[in-house]
Amino acid sequence: MTFFILGSHPDLAKAEILSVVGLDSKIILESSTVLVLDSDGEVGTHKGHPYGELQNRLGGTVKIGLIFEEFLGLDPRACAEAIVREATKATGKNKITFGLSAYDLGNPSGVKKIARGFKVLGGEIKNALRETDRPVRFVQAKDDALTSVVVETNKLNESGGEFCLFATSTSIILGRTSTVQNFKAWSDRDFGRPARDSRSGMLPPKLARMMINLATVNPHDSIILDPFCGSGTILMEAAMMGFKKIIGSDNSPKAIADSKTNTDWFYAQTYLEKKTARGAIEIFESPAETIDHVLKNPVDAIVGETYLGPPRRSNERAEMEKMIAGLMNLYRDSLRSLSKQLKPNGTIIIAFSTIGRNWPGVHAFHC
Repeated sequence: MTFFILGSHPDLAKAEILSVVGLDSKIILESSTVLVLDSDGEVGTHKGHPYGELQNRLGGTVKIGLIFEEFLGLDPRACAEAIVREATKATGKNKITFGLSAYDLGNPSGVKKIARGFKVLGGEIKNALRETDRPVRFVQAKDDALTSVVVETNKLNESGGEFCLFATSTSIILGRTSTVQNFKAWSDRDFGRPARDSRSGMLPPKLARMMINLATVNPHDSIILDPFCGSGTILMEAAMMGFKKIIGSDNSPKAIADSKTNTDWFYAQTYLEKKTARGAIEIFESPAETIDHVLKNPVDAIVGETYLGPPRRSNERAEMEKMIAGLMNLYRDSLRSLSKQLKPNGTIIIAFSTIGRNWPGVHAFHC
């Protein structure tokens, strides 16, 4: 069984995982922070790739690992022997470094109980590992679980390992983390890009990646369109995934300039892997409402964050209703035009703004 530690958008992260690994993957257990799948080994070797490739593909998953044992009761010391056995396999370094994390799988109060026992459990494991005549280091979490930053900076997955203890109603399920999110690469693409404009929206790269994955298309033989490309976030994420062709458009000349600036910056960062050639990205100015007049060939997926409306000057209901009516017309006309550019069985994934408490959201459009 494979476990996934979910990020800040757990429901989207679950949907993204199933979109990538296959909807036929069986959900064994789940909570607001964890998803456990059993897919007869297909998850771990995702289409022949190791966990690391799957981790790099997903935007909403913080850690991926393998579950290997279960212990009745909630005494974490019951896991000591199994953890020692696994940590002893550490190779490549003289020192064995390990860490412990607790997560909820149906028993939130049990997580606290398990985490309170980590100091004692960590000491027992250290003493047992010292019998291998190797130095040992225990990395202890400040909270219930280690962050991906701590796991990566301490290189736990290259040494003794990070061991995750999942609290169920009757037991502790023990797993070992195989890979964590590359926090530096995600942060650089978010905060390092030169053109960022909060007034036109700043779609986070992780959310952009989740939206692309939800389109459930094979990047390597697909064409993707972002008709509201803004600062180019979706374009860059699609390039890392290896789409055959990437198209970005926007009604704002500044957005087009920002997308080109950020894309040029992105391709200049040699440590960021790009699977799509720079020449396969096309960026041009066009209103989404008339994009079917510009594009000649249909696309496999349309992914984007819509225009969020003008800056609000007051909370007057009349002004808000006027703004909403304008946005609804824009969205309706845009989707009517975009639907003409979509291949049969293609997918549209669009992020809309929420107006606020007691204001109606967008429920449906008839194109």
